Amino acid sequence: QRPSSGWGTPEQITNPEYSTTAFLKGLKQVDGWQDMPLTEAAQTVQVSAYPDAYAQWEQQAADLVAQYWNS
Repeated sequence: QRPSSGWGTPEQITNPEYSTTAFLKGLKQVDGWQDMPLTEAAQTVQVSAYPDAYAQWEQQAADLVAQYWNS
């Protein structure tokens, strides 16, 4: 997330709660995100110059969600 892309100020985007909320708001605007591969959904929201880079973090993200969801 970059300030130049409208995600917020440098201070905001380095705040994990703010960044997560901003990402999730963007994700909810993507039609069919629930049925997309994780990396495709992330790329649709983030519009990264390196769209395949998300795949390397997929397992770590899944582990974090499993650990902290509803905790």
